[in-house]
Amino acid sequence: MINLTEDIAELIGAHVGDGSLYQTNWSLVWELRGSLEEKEYYLGNITPLIKRVFGIELNSKFRSDGGNGVWGVQTSNKEIINLFLEFGFQPGSKTHTVSTPHYVFKSDEKIKRAFVRGLFDSDGCLHFDKPKNKEFHTYPKLKFSFASLALRDSLKILLDDLGFRSYIWKDRKYYSLCIAGKEMLEKWVLEISPRNPKHLNKYHIWKQKGFYPMPRWHNLVLR
Repeated sequence: MINLTEDIAELIGAHVGDGSLYQTNWSLVWELRGSLEEKEYYLGNITPLIKRVFGIELNSKFRSDGGNGVWGVQTSNKEIINLFLEFGFQPGSKTHTVSTPHYVFKSDEKIKRAFVRGLFDSDGCLHFDKPKNKEFHTYPKLKFSFASLALRDSLKILLDDLGFRSYIWKDRKYYSLCIAGKEMLEKWVLEISPRNPKHLNKYHIWKQKGFYPMPRWHNLVLR
């Protein structure tokens, strides 16, 4: 069994969030994709993470899927494929069945936090609500929305274990989890240490200004 390091746990978290493993006519393929705004995250974190784990220079690039395209990595490298197989992932859709792996629960806090970091950076969001009778969007919320009930519920157990207060709900399509408030956000940044610039840029603007400036279209929609 491959030793579960923090880097591997973070990579597994990213895979659980936005990765896929599938069979083509020629080989198994692993890919991890995000929006175009996440290019910096892939260049600055995902490809260096892969280099540290496997010693492989895997370039991230633009792909023409979706409306405007996506940014990500794709490979049939056997060492990378075998890692995910060895850690319990099988080829095929995991959208509705994936869960927090059992071996993450059995690991120490550093491994648990690394897994959460990978999951949040690939598939979580940070936004700021405007409290009632207030002018600005000041109240932070960390949110996950999944098609998998098992992932939502197992993540809540893991976050409870790490000392993060959260609440859960379901809408028509997704199972959601939210961590709210300034205290929890500061704890999150300190202990989970997200590395995706799309999260960090929002956090730093909020810290500097005391609120997060919402785009004009958002205010027009609210009216």
